[in-house]
Amino acid sequence: MNTKEYISSGVIESYVMGLLTEAECLEFENVCAQYSEVVTARNAFEMALEEQLLNDAKQLPQHLKQQVLDKIRNTTTDINNEELEEDKAPVRSIGIWKWLAAASFILLAGAAYWGITTNNKYQNLLTQNKQLKDSVQQSTAMLDLMKQDAEMLQKPGIKMAALMSDHSSAYATIYWDTASATKDVYLMINNLPQPASDKQYQLWALLDGKPIDLGMIVAKQRLLTKMKNVQNAQAFAITLEPMGGSVAPTSTPISVSNL
Repeated sequence: MNTKEYISSGVIESYVMGLLTEAECLEFENVCAQYSEVVTARNAFEMALEEQLLNDAKQLPQHLKQQVLDKIRNTTTDINNEELEEDKAPVRSIGIWKWLAAASFILLAGAAYWGITTNNKYQNLLTQNKQLKDSVQQSTAMLDLMKQDAEMLQKPGIKMAALMSDHSSAYATIYWDTASATKDVYLMINNLPQPASDKQYQLWALLDGKPIDLGMIVAKQRLLTKMKNVQNAQAFAITLEPMGGSVAPTSTPISVSNL
């Protein structure tokens, strides 16, 4: 079996996203049991999906519990310090009105503290609730986008090209909608090593040996990234260029794929 052709056929993406029939799933799993390259490519795609969800997921604030615990500790420490000072201080006789005034002050201070802390807790709960709602909405929106991407992959006229490197782990997939009037181009980043801070990946279409700029590859925000359209192309390539891109490739392509 030619594992590169099998990997570039799209069966891995369809399997992970649940688009295969039961028989096709069984066949794919048998292939995985025989060829470690297929397993590696499947794992890379699964990690790409997982990373996509994790990047868009927001964690709730973790400092609230610590703040409450700190307040409890501080209050306990203050009370203990006051008890120690009272033990050391000489006993004085004060009038009943002074005791009542002191007790009233303590009650008022306690009520004020309770009101402030209760309001703070209420505000914190409101903030947590809003953050949770925002997180759920973002996750729902991301799942809807992934569903749209999966449906797009099944459209007739979609041509796929796997961009793999013989010298590195770089791996990406091109989906070219040749049936549409605009000939939309989509890129799926399976695995691209992090470039240097002054470098950026750039996608090209090749026609009669001439490169056509299809745009810079930015940090992925969804499963598929829409690139510039191209009406005619014989191959696709990715190069590592200075930040912002080049009018023509300035480095050897890290991956090239013919249609």
